[in-house]
Amino acid sequence: MSRNPQKNVALTSFITAVIMTIMIFVPYLADIDPYNGGFAISFVSILIAVTAAIVGLMFIGQAKKVDQILRGQGVLAHWIYPVDLWREYAEKEYKTEKAQKKFLVIIVAAFAIFFGLLFWLLDPEPGFIVFLVMMGLIGLIILTWQFTAWYNYRKNTSNTTKQVYIRKDAVYLNNTLYEWATAFTSFNKVKLQKNKDLNLLVFIFTSLNRTGPQTYTIRVPIPPGKEENAKNIAEQINESN
Repeated sequence: MSRNPQKNVALTSFITAVIMTIMIFVPYLADIDPYNGGFAISFVSILIAVTAAIVGLMFIGQAKKVDQILRGQGVLAHWIYPVDLWREYAEKEYKTEKAQKKFLVIIVAAFAIFFGLLFWLLDPEPGFIVFLVMMGLIGLIILTWQFTAWYNYRKNTSNTTKQVYIRKDAVYLNNTLYEWATAFTSFNKVKLQKNKDLNLLVFIFTSLNRTGPQTYTIRVPIPPGKEENAKNIAEQINESN
């Protein structure tokens, strides 16, 4: 049976929350002057404890759903991928992810350069500082773009069994859960797509976060001989959502 990494995250978060809750009272127990770091230790401990508890609650819900999926509850398909097929998918996914985000990076960089130069021209001394900050922002964005694509590629090429579980409300692909039957999330559609000689099931859903609506596209490779099965799955999911 596949492992459930969501459980590990939830457990780690709850342990962190307990430790930081204890840390809240350490200044009092250790007789640390409140105005000499005591208040700061307690305040930071409260923030970390609350954050860790929230993360733990989020992931314990995901862990329960993953347990259901691994037990086969509501699963429409469970595909285990041959090594060669998954390697091809990982390479194409890496190129696709970089290409899709490249345009956004260029747009953000162009705006940053424009406003950086504008501030520099309008008020040279402080404007130059703004320009340097904008250049730093561009560097950070490029670094994040490259690192995210590299991290996902590294995860996809790790030495584990590559498989997917598909339900009407979620996809569990390579030990990562994607679900759309949650608050502030709406399912758009699932469609069949072809990337050269690689057949894909493409799931598209939109989730509302603090920066506004964000659309997610999850590409699931279809093993050879499962094309008709994939077509039926797409029809079932589109009808039920």
